[in-house]
Amino acid sequence: MPINHPLYKKMEEMQIHYLEKSFVIELNKKIIMEWNERHPELPEYIAESGSGLDEVLSTVEKTGNDEVDHEDKIITKAAHLLGGIPWAQSFSGANKRTAILATTIFLRRNGLSIKFPPVEQRELRQLLFRIQEERGKLQPEIIDRLILYIRKNTKSL
Repeated sequence: MPINHPLYKKMEEMQIHYLEKSFVIELNKKIIMEWNERHPELPEYIAESGSGLDEVLSTVEKTGNDEVDHEDKIITKAAHLLGGIPWAQSFSGANKRTAILATTIFLRRNGLSIKFPPVEQRELRQLLFRIQEERGKLQPEIIDRLILYIRKNTKSL
């Protein structure tokens, strides 16, 4: 099948573009470096915490694959990324900020744009703090709320 064939293009559009571990680590480093420049009196340290990030990225790849709609598949994976990084405490600091930025980039790589409306930012922060506090298991009802939040605030590029 030639590369310019419509089916080939459709298959390429349906491909999921994941974030590489090294990319997420670099995001976290940049977030912390920027924080430290603006807040030298409250320094944060740069360190990856064990295998937490590997577990999160593996979960993102495995989850949502049963969704029929491609956009639903992407949103489900994005919710697991957004919730997974703060839950796993993948880094020594800036887990929630890293999760938000990584999720935004993941969605953009997959043809979606997300906005974080100021009136809803409090709800998102509360969900992420709740995830961080519940260290036992990433609760499905919180993931469902993240899916709804992402779905409500995304649109196609």
